[in-house]
Amino acid sequence: MNIFLPLVAFALVMLSVFVFFRRKDTTNPLSTGTALPEFTAVRESGESVSSSELLGKRAVILFVRGSWCPFCTEQVESLTDHYRTINEAGGRLIIVTPKPLDTTRRVADLFNVEFEFWLDADLQAADSLGLADPEDIPDRFQSSFGRKTMRPAVLVTDSDGMIRFSHRSQNPKDRPNPARFIQVFQTAI
Repeated sequence: MNIFLPLVAFALVMLSVFVFFRRKDTTNPLSTGTALPEFTAVRESGESVSSSELLGKRAVILFVRGSWCPFCTEQVESLTDHYRTINEAGGRLIIVTPKPLDTTRRVADLFNVEFEFWLDADLQAADSLGLADPEDIPDRFQSSFGRKTMRPAVLVTDSDGMIRFSHRSQNPKDRPNPARFIQVFQTAI
């Protein structure tokens, strides 16, 4: 009887831990298994674009701080090996940035890739998605870009607009290996 009570207590603790870690994060609008929230941005051409336009196709969406960020540039460079896989599968690769698209476009041109760039200059999309970062631009870039930027994130959505992969960076260096989310993209419907 003395052993039975500690075993039951241990089992209840383990069950609680399992349930805690398996529950969905309802405070994160970008949780895996939820619908991609509606947001708007601006295309390179200057016209407005909505996330609802992604319905019907799978997509990989990257939210990056800007071309001034070496980690963002490295992340875009690492995608050059994968963007053809996405395009040939009928998917879309979209990079959302709060900074001028011409500087971001130069990064893509440097690596000779055709990404779609969406501008979120006022960070309204980032704010609505929980990605705004009010003071994360290094001092040396603030005169050109201000203080506010967005937290890096990667999303993979299926053709129904459901998020199948979600990674919000905890710090500027924290970026997922593209092989992780490309594999999710390839298996999404």
